[in-house]
Amino acid sequence: MGIDSALIVIGTLTAFGAMAARTLSLRSNDRNLVNASVLLSVLTFASITVVLLLLVYHFMSPDFSYYYVWSNSSSDLGTLYKLSGVWAGAEGSFLLWIWFMALVLVVEVFIEPRRKYLGSNFHGIFQIVLTGVILIFMLILSDMNLFRGTDGWYLSHYPDGYGMKLVLQTPEMVIHPPVVFAGYAFCVAALAAAVAYFLSEDRNWFTVAMPWARLSWIFLTLGIGIGAIWAYYVLGWGGYWSWDPVETSSLLPWLLVTAFLHTIVRHSRKGEYDIFAPLLGMLSFVAVIFATFATRAGGIWTSSVHAFGSSVGASAGARLGYILEHDSAVLGIFSLMLALLALSMFLAYRKYSLSVRPVGEPEPEKLSEYVSDRNNTLLTVFLFVATSAIMLLLLFKNVSTSQSANYVEFNQKMSLFFVAIMVTMSVCLLWKSLGKERAFWLGIVLIAVSAGLGIVAVAGNLTNGLVAFSLPSYVVAVGASIVKLAKSRVIGSMRKTLQAASPHLIHLGVALVLMSFVVSSNLQSFPSENQQGSVLVDLGHEVTVGDYTVRLTALDSRTEAKTIGGVSIDRVMEGTVDILRHGKQLRSGIVLTDLYGFGIDGQLDVVDVDVYIYKAVLNDLYLHFQWRNNSSAYIQVKVIPLMNTLWAGLGLLTVGLAIRTIVWKQEPKATLSAEKSGDRSVPRRPDDKEPGISAKSERDYEALVEEELRKFKQKKSG
Repeated sequence: MGIDSALIVIGTLTAFGAMAARTLSLRSNDRNLVNASVLLSVLTFASITVVLLLLVYHFMSPDFSYYYVWSNSSSDLGTLYKLSGVWAGAEGSFLLWIWFMALVLVVEVFIEPRRKYLGSNFHGIFQIVLTGVILIFMLILSDMNLFRGTDGWYLSHYPDGYGMKLVLQTPEMVIHPPVVFAGYAFCVAALAAAVAYFLSEDRNWFTVAMPWARLSWIFLTLGIGIGAIWAYYVLGWGGYWSWDPVETSSLLPWLLVTAFLHTIVRHSRKGEYDIFAPLLGMLSFVAVIFATFATRAGGIWTSSVHAFGSSVGASAGARLGYILEHDSAVLGIFSLMLALLALSMFLAYRKYSLSVRPVGEPEPEKLSEYVSDRNNTLLTVFLFVATSAIMLLLLFKNVSTSQSANYVEFNQKMSLFFVAIMVTMSVCLLWKSLGKERAFWLGIVLIAVSAGLGIVAVAGNLTNGLVAFSLPSYVVAVGASIVKLAKSRVIGSMRKTLQAASPHLIHLGVALVLMSFVVSSNLQSFPSENQQGSVLVDLGHEVTVGDYTVRLTALDSRTEAKTIGGVSIDRVMEGTVDILRHGKQLRSGIVLTDLYGFGIDGQLDVVDVDVYIYKAVLNDLYLHFQWRNNSSAYIQVKVIPLMNTLWAGLGLLTVGLAIRTIVWKQEPKATLSAEKSGDRSVPRRPDDKEPGISAKSERDYEALVEEELRKFKQKKSG
């Protein structure tokens, strides 16, 4: 056993020791055991850090005696891409994920003494859960055999390394995996804090869970966005989101963390969601484990085009059984996912069975009376959870469905939920300005108008039905977000202004992203010759799509013998095009290059394609070509609308949550022990609610808002 593998064993043992010491300290209340667990936690982080640095060193050397290094690098690979080779494969990315979780652990053990408003039981359980998860991950990593040696046959045939796929040799793929796994890792704090809350009843648990959840949300958003940019600009299939099972599973943690953040804000302010908020915190990490399982066991889905694992078998069950039987790491991930799901359900049911039921409230006389911050949040959370559930069910349903059929079904069904989310967002943003009655009818009218436009569009063959159905709710949601953003200024306080503006930046970003997704996915323009966008064009001829004309001016094919990052290039095919719009030349001499290499089977395969995108304000012209012969080529060309709006929306929602995270000020509630002893050193907020008390104060506040609004309108009309 080398020093690399020995350090993995040491990290595993120290994680176990930290968990055991903290467990014993809960029974004996021995401070020495607590200190021992802190020391062992630090040693766990140190061990994992050294393992990661050693792996980086092996890649930079490079040392091809390690199979993982050999299979993801080469001697001629650039320094930056040698570094990215560390997380290019399943084993290295798993190690990086563990390192981020260990970072959460060591940060929390050092912050613990400052959080005197949290009880020792909470701190103990939190650390036990966190180190327990790290321990399980370390055991799975040990089974992966990261530092196994390279077989002599491989070294003799590829002495300079097997190389890295050219599509991975991009700046996006350097930063995408670390960003995604940071988002995954930070979710573990929500899991650990939720379990600690369920078992300790410490109501200040949100002060730990919320910052990490917000960080997780930022990194998950960036990860999804960077992945979409990579797919759009590099892969050359003509889009940025294909509802591939691996892509879709990565969206589940984002949706559940979003729902969790909505509930935990209400929980911290009003004491609501004392069961559902921690349950969502736990399920967010379960969704993270599922996303990892879907990636490593992607061969279960016939529509999956990118995954670490593959399998054989006629049925989905046979494919799953084959993977679980032959890949113990996937078996470990699958078992952990089921165990955490069962634990989540058990703790939520236990809390529900022991909790005091709230005092009943009278039913409102009118449906519009249901419009309130409390109910609006409930509906929002319900929609995010329902969207996640339907997405998961569709993943299971379409396990043997073709990629194209899977894409169409997801697009149709998810668009309905996106509209529901936008309608709810509009009502949430505008009800205090419009009043309950008008806000309620705004939601009804939006649904009716959307349905009407969708029916008219389909019946009259006027435009795409999904776009017609979706646009009214998106337009109102965007407008409402802009109005609220414009009214966010707080005179004399930049922090309060940023705090007030940040949620509306997030809402505006989400509305723009979803609107752009629906429009760009359903209103693409293709050449009349081929509705798939790929047209056979002779040299000197042209193809027209919308207002654009693409002229093929030159073709070139040449044999080359070179390697790029370990990838052998044997032939280069080039096509030169000009782009015109309304007869006016926009670009000339654009060279599109496809690279080909001979595979192990002796066949000439495409190893890289060149994509060119001409960006206008409201649309993109998307181009790439495929060589046919010296006188003709296939050119894929199409116009994709609102791509700039999509990227802008992605940036806005990321910036909005970043601001929200930075300016958010923690306000812990008074601890139970302080309340019993009469100690008010941690002041009690006026809106803190005791268990079993109704939401009367909130209803009174909303009634006051309604009354003041009515008086203002009467005065204005008078």
